[in-house]
Amino acid sequence: MRILELDPSRPVVRPDPALVLAFDGWTDAGAGGTGAAEHLLERYPAQRIGRFDPDGLYDYRDRRPELEIDRGRLRTVRWPELTVRHLAPSSGPDLLLVTGPEPDLGWRALADDLRALSDMLGVTRYVGLGSVPGPIPHTRPVQLVCTSNDDVLLERLGAPHEQMVVPASAQVAIEAELGAHGLTTLGMWVRIPHYVAGPYPEASRALLERLSAHLGTAVDLTGLDEDIEQNRQRLDVAATSSDEVRDHVAQLERLYDAQALDSGGPLGIDGQRGAPMDDSDVPSGDELAAEIERFLRGGS
Repeated sequence: MRILELDPSRPVVRPDPALVLAFDGWTDAGAGGTGAAEHLLERYPAQRIGRFDPDGLYDYRDRRPELEIDRGRLRTVRWPELTVRHLAPSSGPDLLLVTGPEPDLGWRALADDLRALSDMLGVTRYVGLGSVPGPIPHTRPVQLVCTSNDDVLLERLGAPHEQMVVPASAQVAIEAELGAHGLTTLGMWVRIPHYVAGPYPEASRALLERLSAHLGTAVDLTGLDEDIEQNRQRLDVAATSSDEVRDHVAQLERLYDAQALDSGGPLGIDGQRGAPMDDSDVPSGDELAAEIERFLRGGS
């Protein structure tokens, strides 16, 4: 393997494990994917299988290591770390969980090593966990879109990702490489409100629900419910902080509801105006986020 350093002492992996991947960064809005991965690590004992050489993956000028300084003495340097951990849930397959910062470099080398690891351990299934911002109000359920090389999976799960050309993330590039290698792939992407800057636990819960249904992995999700309720209450209060924010959220609600009724074009119909909505009708996430963050800093 090129950059994956396997630990000398490794756990016994049961036949037909699933590879699960969640990177922070660009496709982890509201920490949806990484929050789901952390929840799995909290629920099941995990043992590290290996780590990827960070020198082959990260631009340290962009993602600088953390340095501990104690009264003038240099202590520990904490390098960004991408690891593979083994989890053995009580139901469903063993999981090989790959988590860490999204790499800046070495995407092909990373994909090559994950292919080799899959061959070595008999992996036939890949699941990617991620989240992206969208014109979704926090007062409505999150939306899930999927990518897969399996038409049956796409038909069963619904909400396949629409046709588009976008800049690739490391995660989708790896999904494509593993699919070409013969693994059955499923990328799950939750759309969350584009004006939310912090963690959005509802995204993690939605991903874990689908992961559980797809793999048969029993996951206790009650620990997320309190976080979801607290976050919703904070956003409800913040959304009433000004008429502008209140109007923006109401506009997003009309857009969301129109989509749900499939009453118009790609973004639905504004029922009050009776005309198709387009991108110009979507409130700016930056503007909403700035106003809500100002309120939360002063009022929470």
